[in-house]
Amino acid sequence: MESSTNRRYLWIFFGLLLGVMAISYIVNTMNTPQPAKPGDFDDQAGTAYVTVRDTEGNLILQTGLPVTVNDEYISAEDIHYIVIRVDGDKALARRKTQTNAQAGISSDSLPAVTLHYPNNLILRTAGKKLAIYHTHNDESYILTSGKSAEPPDGDILKVGDAMAEALRRNGFTVVHKKNNHNPHDINAYSRSRRTSVQALKDTPEAIFDIHRDSAPLSAYMTTINGVETAQVMIVIGRSNPNMNANLEFARQIKATADKIYPGLMRGIYMGRGDYNQDLYPRALLFEIGTAEGSLTIASHGARYLSDVITAVLGQD
Repeated sequence: MESSTNRRYLWIFFGLLLGVMAISYIVNTMNTPQPAKPGDFDDQAGTAYVTVRDTEGNLILQTGLPVTVNDEYISAEDIHYIVIRVDGDKALARRKTQTNAQAGISSDSLPAVTLHYPNNLILRTAGKKLAIYHTHNDESYILTSGKSAEPPDGDILKVGDAMAEALRRNGFTVVHKKNNHNPHDINAYSRSRRTSVQALKDTPEAIFDIHRDSAPLSAYMTTINGVETAQVMIVIGRSNPNMNANLEFARQIKATADKIYPGLMRGIYMGRGDYNQDLYPRALLFEIGTAEGSLTIASHGARYLSDVITAVLGQD
């Protein structure tokens, strides 16, 4: 009888122990940081976009990014807007402030950079690491591939190649990760988070998620040094509690680009979600060109952007 009672107590003990372990696992899982997802408008087809106008009816932005109330946008002219209403594919924004992104940046401190003469870059880049990856691997350019998306691997990977090659030429060590995060849905950022975490183990100077937008072609076209080029828009996740560090880095990139390659930067968009930027203060998302453009002009934009990044990080 005593042996039977002891066994019963033993079973009760192990049952309680397993229960405590299960509860601890559930609590730990719930407390593990998860990426904040972007808004509901997510252009998977690569052809839809939102048109944002100011309170006077002026066009300020067209983008395939999710646009939600309280998103913010710093335009190419450094006018700071905040979105106050969204109605389907139309949004209204009011002016918040006139920023001065170039304050404190002297033209004398910037190198004379040209895409065609990369050897002019005498900067401290040797030994510095950078990481590139793509949350949306399938993104492509219609003028090149006839379609806006080509799963599993679209033209966007070649834009990453062009950017990585230019950065290596400028002295950086670059890891270009091509992990597949398809399908192109709202959970893609959860899947690419693992890639970002993996890349950050090498402690790079910065990590970049490379995309293309889906705005009209005219919204992203520019000419630099006589070359037709895709503009670049920087995207910041405003759900990141440490977004100010990422935003400061984005402002440095834009201000430097405005000095050495005027017209390259389309602006800085601050949207709902964190785009995995909570993982690192120098994590940025770049929209290089639009689906209606071509791989060629997007690659030009990526190379010019690489020179800008070199000018910023090469002076640390």
